[in-house]
Amino acid sequence: MTEKRSYTLILISASLAMLMVKLDAYVVNISLPTISQDFGCSRNIASLVLLSYLVASTSTLLLFGMLGDRLGLKKIFITGFVMFTAGSLLCGMSPNIVILIISRFIQGMGGSMLVANCMAIVGRFMPHERVGSSYGILTTIAAVGISLGAPLGGIITFYASWHWVFLINIPIGILAIWLSLRYIPSEEKEKFSLSGFDFTGSTLALFAFTFLILAFNSFNNRGLEAIMPYGALVISSVFFLLFVQREKKCANPILDLKLFRNKPLTFALIASLLASSTNFGNSYLMPFYLEKDVGFTANIVGMLILITSLVVMSIAPVSGKLADKIHPVKLCTFALVVGVVNYMFFCFNLESMNLWMIVIFLFASGVFLGSFISPNNKMIMDMATEGKHGIVSATANTFNSMAAVLGVSFFQMINSITVGSNSAIATLQQNLNGIRNAYTFGAALLVIALLVTWLSRRPAHNTSV
Repeated sequence: MTEKRSYTLILISASLAMLMVKLDAYVVNISLPTISQDFGCSRNIASLVLLSYLVASTSTLLLFGMLGDRLGLKKIFITGFVMFTAGSLLCGMSPNIVILIISRFIQGMGGSMLVANCMAIVGRFMPHERVGSSYGILTTIAAVGISLGAPLGGIITFYASWHWVFLINIPIGILAIWLSLRYIPSEEKEKFSLSGFDFTGSTLALFAFTFLILAFNSFNNRGLEAIMPYGALVISSVFFLLFVQREKKCANPILDLKLFRNKPLTFALIASLLASSTNFGNSYLMPFYLEKDVGFTANIVGMLILITSLVVMSIAPVSGKLADKIHPVKLCTFALVVGVVNYMFFCFNLESMNLWMIVIFLFASGVFLGSFISPNNKMIMDMATEGKHGIVSATANTFNSMAAVLGVSFFQMINSITVGSNSAIATLQQNLNGIRNAYTFGAALLVIALLVTWLSRRPAHNTSV
């Protein structure tokens, strides 16, 4: 087999991991009402099917990134495929809602193993001149998974059953396991000792992320339950502080805090967090604006939202290739400038937006996102030295996972504060003011991301983590 073909099959393995994880983060959403009806449970209980996956996939990223560096990327990556596939089988065969929630947690842990080491495998095993373009392909695959998730879930649930939303992963998972076993290179690692494993840090990180996610997912509570998010935030903060103190003293921490001594890397991660938060906030709030305030039907809204994903899929590979030739900071700067101008254009023209102006905004949103992600990923992973690809990849993906929670929560919170407690009787102008304030906040985040990106500039191809 030629070396070029071997690299292609490694990239296919990483792409299958990205597709499965991103697809399953969204594919179950449309099925939840049917699942709730089948098991006779409330919407709140059914929402745990989503929350358990999110908690597992976010809170264990650092753990599996560290294990990838310690035990070998290939071992953890293949274990992730096995666990994700097994979790999918258990989900599809679940006899009750409790088993389904537990099975989703298992599936989420498998997904965490895959995502934590996906970028690391590309950065570690692909030729340096193909790394940027490979990240572009992974970004495109992620956009495909996100775009197809909801409509595919609806089609499968309608024509088959919600069980097949999960069972469809099994043949894909088996193929991915075979490809990974055959083509991803093995690494010689020192024998792993459980005596040196940071169980305490792993547990503290799990609880810290769990309570943080619970907090951001309960800000809509009313009455006595309204105190829940603030209590969860306090508990999460305590666990985070304990986690940091533990990692400072631990000989083999799951998060090497020395990573953040590298200021360019830290700034690149912060820029990613800010830009991704804005994108996730837009993805959450835009459908409400188009359907409730503009008056488009759900099917039209779905087609319009697809514009952004299609543009990302088209541009991300190009920006990835350019990142191999042009300094990533320049490409990220271009992307963020497009984002700021686009969001301000939307805010200033909110009352007079017509169909073509909306299409322009969604198209430009795709240009911003597609031009930013691949160069930013390359910039981050270029700073990982030998043996650190797993933890750097996991840290980057942890920031991205937190961006999803932060973006949705901030946009929702700003919109709700503006509109008021009783959104059901809010006027159109109140709703538009809420949308405007949220997107103005998003534009401000992008301005900060632009400044931080320039602080991250450094000589290309110089690793120092």
